Amino acid sequence: MEIKHRQSDKLYIDNDTMERDEFYYLPHPNESSPWDIEILGAGQSNIGPNQPYPSKIHPTGYHFDWEKGRTLTGYQLVYVTHGAGRIETSETPMRDIQAPFLFLLFPNIWHRYRPTQKIGWQERWIGFDGSLPNQLMKAGVISPRRPIFEVGHHDSILSQFQLVLDEVKNEALGFRRIAAASISQILAFATNHSLRTEEESQPMRGTVRQACFLLRERVDQIISIESLAQELNVGYTYFRRMFKRYTGFSPKQYHTQLRFERVKRLLRESDLSISEIAALLGFDSTFHLSQWFKKLADSPPSGWRKRAKLPAEATFIPDQ
Repeated sequence: MEIKHRQSDKLYIDNDTMERDEFYYLPHPNESSPWDIEILGAGQSNIGPNQPYPSKIHPTGYHFDWEKGRTLTGYQLVYVTHGAGRIETSETPMRDIQAPFLFLLFPNIWHRYRPTQKIGWQERWIGFDGSLPNQLMKAGVISPRRPIFEVGHHDSILSQFQLVLDEVKNEALGFRRIAAASISQILAFATNHSLRTEEESQPMRGTVRQACFLLRERVDQIISIESLAQELNVGYTYFRRMFKRYTGFSPKQYHTQLRFERVKRLLRESDLSISEIAALLGFDSTFHLSQWFKKLADSPPSGWRKRAKLPAEATFIPDQ
C-alpha cells in the first residue's frame, strides 16, 4: 500500500483497492470567494465487501464511526454510482438506498452513512461552502429534509465530479473558479432532475412544444387560443394551465410577446411603413397597431422607430 501526505492540503492515495482511492483536503480560505462557492476538498473511493468504512486515514473532522456519526462545518456532495447502503441524519430517518444516487450533507447537521457490508459501494465526493448553497437552502431549493437525489447514472453529473477531482488534484491556476462552476452545475442538475423526468413523461409536454411551434409559425396572425386548443385536440382550460406551467406564460401572453418582438424588428430593420406592418401582422388598422404597441412599449411605434434607428453615439441617456 502506498500512502502519500502533503502538508498543505493533506493528500492520501491508497493503491491497493480495485480502483484508486484519492482524498484531497484544502484549507478553508480566509476570504469568501467572489464565485459564492469555495471548494474544500474532493475524493473518490471504491469500498469493497466487508471493507471498513470510512477509511481511518481521513483527517480529524472528516473521519467518523457509525455509532457516533459526524457533523461537518460545510457542505458535502456524495455520488454513489455502484453498490448499496444506508444513510441517516438528524433531519431524516434511516433509509436503505440502492445506487446510483446522490446525497447532500449540510453544515451542522448530524449524519451517518455507510455501504452495505456484503456489497460495498463506489463513491465520489466534493466538500464545499459558500454563500450560494446558503442562499439555495434559504430559498428551499435544497433542504436538510431532502438530502437524497435519485439522479440515476447521470453522465453530466459524473463528468463534473471528475472535473472537480482533477482540478483539485492539479491545483492549476483558476482551479477554484472551475470547481465552483462545476459544483453549481451539479446542484442544478440534481435539484431539477426529478422535475425534468416528470415533465418529459407527461403527454402534454409534447402538446405544449407543438403549440409553441404553431404560435411562432403564426406570429403574423391574430389567432384564437380556444381554436388552437381545439386544433391540438385538448380542452382549453387544461391546455392553458399546462402551457403556463411549462413556459411561464399563458398562450396569449406567449403569442403577444412573439408579435411584439416581430413588430420591433420590422420597425428597426425594415423600411416598411407602420400601416404596411399593421397589414402584414393582421391588425385591423394602423390605429389598432399603434394602440397595442404603445400599451406594451410605452411609446407609439413611430417614436420607438426613431429612437431605435439613432446612431449609438446620439442615443439620449436620461440621468439616473
